[in-house]
Amino acid sequence: MNRRFHFPIALTLLTSVIFISGCKKVVHQNIQAASNSSVAVILFNDVFAQLNLAVNNGTALDQINQSSWLLNGSVCATATLSPLGSTFPKTLTIEYGTGCTGPNDILRKGTFTAEFSGNFGNEGTNIDILFNGFTKGQYTLAGTYSVTVGAVNGAGNPTYNETVSDAIISWGTQQVLWEASLNRTWTEGDETNWNTPDTTSTMGIAGLNDDVFELTGTGSGNDSNTHPFTWETSTALVLQTGCGYIKQGTAFISPANFNDGTVDYGMGECDKQATIEVDGEVFNFTQ
Repeated sequence: MNRRFHFPIALTLLTSVIFISGCKKVVHQNIQAASNSSVAVILFNDVFAQLNLAVNNGTALDQINQSSWLLNGSVCATATLSPLGSTFPKTLTIEYGTGCTGPNDILRKGTFTAEFSGNFGNEGTNIDILFNGFTKGQYTLAGTYSVTVGAVNGAGNPTYNETVSDAIISWGTQQVLWEASLNRTWTEGDETNWNTPDTTSTMGIAGLNDDVFELTGTGSGNDSNTHPFTWETSTALVLQTGCGYIKQGTAFISPANFNDGTVDYGMGECDKQATIEVDGEVFNFTQ
């Protein structure tokens, strides 16, 4: 009799161990995919913000009469435009050299170039961005980032369609491959720029840090350990210039061969905390 009951008990224990281990692995893959996608969104949003620093000074590209200038808010990053005058396309090159700390204490290195088919504020203008040794903090970017200026929406907000192709994000021994198709709405701050006085009647960074964007769209990635995933916003992600994190919004994460998860970035605070829900359980992670 003892022998007849021995096998089912052992099988039940083994099944429990497999279930617990599998559950932990599912959560790990969701958190890793959520973290990787957050890093990608934040990095490419930073590139858009840096581009905006270079051109959002109230002067259209075809009206700029100097070939090189310091990036707004910086003493070490330069923007170079060629050719001057009414001719398009124009190439804008932003150079950070071997290291340049920006107004929000972020270290950037290297270069990226942006080719404009027209003025930044004109509907239909396409901007193709390429990276040459560009890094933000510990992250190095490669790939193609394209932005097309859309129509102003019914609320009077500028819109943009964005595509990220063949992107590689590297840090240490890790890397993430990233592709994305995004829609950006500039919800606040589009009427202010570097030349706008702030509350103390001085000009500068206040007219740039008030820029708030909402992002929706889809993406896909693959990490160094060959763990592919897909990503899709469920409510708009909110990002603000001067904040290095996603402040608000939700997204679905689907790691291949594992359960789906829902990421929640909070209610508008500028912090790195986020949560992910998998199979009814909520886990914390940092962006």
